[in-house]
Amino acid sequence: MSSASQDALSGMYVFSITPTTHDGGVNEQVLRELVDHFIAEGVDGIAMLGSTGNVASFSEAERRHVAEVAVEQARGRVPVMIGTGAITTAESVRLSRHAHSIGASSVLVVPITYWLLTDTEILDHYRAISDAVDIPVVIYNSPRLTVTDLQPALLAKLSQIKNISHMKEASMDLSRIRQTLRLSGGRMKIATGRDNTAFEAFLLGASGWYAGIGNLIPRLCTELFNASVKQPDLQRAQSLASRIAPLTDFAMDRGLVRVSHTGLELMGRNVGAPRAPVKMLESADRDRLKQILTDLKLL
Repeated sequence: MSSASQDALSGMYVFSITPTTHDGGVNEQVLRELVDHFIAEGVDGIAMLGSTGNVASFSEAERRHVAEVAVEQARGRVPVMIGTGAITTAESVRLSRHAHSIGASSVLVVPITYWLLTDTEILDHYRAISDAVDIPVVIYNSPRLTVTDLQPALLAKLSQIKNISHMKEASMDLSRIRQTLRLSGGRMKIATGRDNTAFEAFLLGASGWYAGIGNLIPRLCTELFNASVKQPDLQRAQSLASRIAPLTDFAMDRGLVRVSHTGLELMGRNVGAPRAPVKMLESADRDRLKQILTDLKLL
């Protein structure tokens, strides 16, 4: 289990939902309330417009607005990471430059694409984004959703590009953590993106947790990360991991966007529904989530 000193990107970042109004617009007021809530719960950082933020559902103008509101509301109290992945390199560069200009601490770039990309195309894509900004460019590998799988050997090459030294690894293969660390010579620091195997990822060398489930249990996620990485206490970490397992397993099975929006609503936060075609949980799953949250003493 890692006890290495932590940098600003190797902590427990909550990957926030994007709250909506009744007509599907961005709910700025609730977004500001969420930022304050997460900070009060002790998170190390906040990420907007990741997968749990339903990134692909919002226009470029809306994404800029979300980024501006989050950075402004955080007021430097915690770092704010902005998701700037896009289907074209040009759009991702524009969004990354905007995030840099408004004071975001880093950008998170997932390879959104319709076409199957070659390694050279991926390297050039990330290099163009890195060249456009002077803040960290965090790689996001989510092959189940993007159908683009960034293999450890390619990640080692990416770690040689300026501004690139961190990634969110959301593949289902935990062995990738050790492989990527080894092949990159430790240059690529890894945050886990699989909430239901976070504890196991820490044992294998992950030094961060970029957590969608942090929307519902930010303090518990932070406590588990701290007990695993910052101030290692194996027994406490195992206990916390077991405690939240019913929720993380359910969320990974039903989808973090649906579970986070529905769970926050059950907890009394008027965050609205995800944008169609994604919906809130249906009746039986909603009842199951309500019971899980009750067992965690969150309702």
